[in-house]
Amino acid sequence: MRWFQSYRAKLQAVFLLLGLAAIALTGWEASAGASAALREATYDRLTAYRQACVRRIERYFQDLSGHVLALSADESVLRAVEEFSAAWPSLPVANPAHDRALREYYRGFGAGAESWFPLDPRSRSLQHLFLASNPHPIGAKDRLLEAPGPYGRIHARSHPTLHRYQTAFGFYDILLIDAATARVLYSVFKEPDLGVHLPAPPYRQSALGKIFDRAMSLGEPEQFVLADYEPYVPSHSAPAAFAAAPIWRAGSKVGVLAIQVSIAEINRVMTADRNWAAEGLGRTGQAYIMGPGNTLRSDMRYMIEQPERYRDELGEFGTAVLRLRVAEDAARFRTSAPGTEIGTDVRGVPVLRSHAPLNVPGIDWALMAEIEMEEAFEPVRKLRSRILAIGVVIAAGFWIAAALLARSVTRPVTRLAEGAQRLGDRNFDVRLPVTSNDEIGNLAADFNRMAEALQKTTVSKEELRELAGRLITAQEDERRRIARELHDDLTQRLAAIAIETGNVSRLPDPVAWREGLETIRQRMEQLSGEVHRLSRRLHPAMLDDLGLIVAIESECRGFFEAGGPPVELEVTGSFDDLAPDARLALYRIVQESLRNIRRHAAAESVWLKLERGNSEVRVEIRDDGRGFDRSSPDWRPGLGLASMQERVRLLGGRIEIGSEPGKGTRSQVWLPVPESSSPTITAS
Repeated sequence: MRWFQSYRAKLQAVFLLLGLAAIALTGWEASAGASAALREATYDRLTAYRQACVRRIERYFQDLSGHVLALSADESVLRAVEEFSAAWPSLPVANPAHDRALREYYRGFGAGAESWFPLDPRSRSLQHLFLASNPHPIGAKDRLLEAPGPYGRIHARSHPTLHRYQTAFGFYDILLIDAATARVLYSVFKEPDLGVHLPAPPYRQSALGKIFDRAMSLGEPEQFVLADYEPYVPSHSAPAAFAAAPIWRAGSKVGVLAIQVSIAEINRVMTADRNWAAEGLGRTGQAYIMGPGNTLRSDMRYMIEQPERYRDELGEFGTAVLRLRVAEDAARFRTSAPGTEIGTDVRGVPVLRSHAPLNVPGIDWALMAEIEMEEAFEPVRKLRSRILAIGVVIAAGFWIAAALLARSVTRPVTRLAEGAQRLGDRNFDVRLPVTSNDEIGNLAADFNRMAEALQKTTVSKEELRELAGRLITAQEDERRRIARELHDDLTQRLAAIAIETGNVSRLPDPVAWREGLETIRQRMEQLSGEVHRLSRRLHPAMLDDLGLIVAIESECRGFFEAGGPPVELEVTGSFDDLAPDARLALYRIVQESLRNIRRHAAAESVWLKLERGNSEVRVEIRDDGRGFDRSSPDWRPGLGLASMQERVRLLGGRIEIGSEPGKGTRSQVWLPVPESSSPTITAS
């Protein structure tokens, strides 16, 4: 603790704490701002992808309805229905051998399939031809083209066209149903619903039976119906959705065309052919559809990518449609307006979500787009790590710089204190080295002259005590002046470096990050050099030797010679009788203003006016540079402005600074002067 009681230790600790505070505040602000911005950007990205999926799905069903209406109105389809219906009585009656082969085929559908066995012998005969005796495996029965009899010839003529249509547009199946008998006359894919009588159980309550009844209830052409997914036994109880429209002839319904929608096609549309990353969804982003009962109508991304891992959820058909319920916090948005929120997915993983209902006639679906929060906020975690690493480096730099600064500042003061103590012990031989020409050097020289004078004269103990007290007072005055300069300039520059460090931490590019660190290192070196040159810059000699106006004129010339614009100087009144502190403050304010104009304003002209009144001195500095907006949330007062404000405050004056972007900057300073002063009015 005795170490911390020293002025050097306190100065070093204060600089370090200021640097750490600046780093902590800028780091926290950068992290919080990045989190908020990243969350909003992710919501925007999810919403954009959600809207794209909504458009794709709605367009898919619009196209599907167009296909249904186009096919149902196509003359070849109309003729096929009429020909298949006319050829139906020509089908042979199934014999016992055919029935045995067909029953063996039905056993492949598992328990309960016997209840679906057709009762009509012609239906059994047709299924024997295209199912049981079809040489192609299940799932490829549509490859059979020819069969004996009139029905087989009609099939050979109609099947290629409908098969190409089904394949080209990704439909699961296309079925033709006779309006009069409600019998399935034809299907592309060839499943157990071929040839069945839909009004008979168990097909009456099947998805195909229901949509047939709805299609037959339509009273006008160019109308269609859609049916949501439900298990369909002829497709091995896999989920099936249908679109259907009546087939008209001369104002009467002769049949119904039904299209069975493929889950694989819905998944393809939802995933843009599994191009999640190309769509901007990263590793975990996905979109899926939810329907009544809060069950899926499309598969989740992680199940599509890892089917072996989620075999239980996907089931024997490789899909979670109608099997998996979405998370409860997502289910409540099925019928709500579009929006975004933070929630959890079906696995309990935190996600960012965007939701909206789908506008598809006849079905009640909603679409969700999600991405895991861990992935969404990964850049923020990396940013925090970089800020922490930079903070450690900058803290070490602050510690070293503070140590050098404290040593250079306190060493001459310590020597003075030690010399005063030895002088107080009546050691008149003590001398201090004069290492600079500033106030500290002058004080050391004065100390040496005083010691020499004391050595040559005899003084009393009281006089010596008084002399030591005056020396200590002078020492404390010097400390205050040095501390004021440090407060006005060096401390603010260190804070500026800390702020710049926060800015560097927000740079996403490693190259820009290293360049920013190099800039900070160079500025730290410059700051170290400034510490060594502090004594020479503490007080301009021209100000004392030639006066305030000459010093300011010299500063204006130096400003122009350094590449700045010309300065139009106007002086009103005499400034010779101003107090030294006031002269020094006015000089520093003008000096700092010109420095700010050269660094930041990009001005072409500068006007400087000094006016002496009876009770105050007024300084006005204007430029036509780029200006700045103090109301902007990104604006922060710089080092020079803070220095000017502090000098004016110490002398009891006031300062006003006005600026607008593109209209330059105007700075005005008023400093009080004693009422007894009587200035002589002049103009130049």
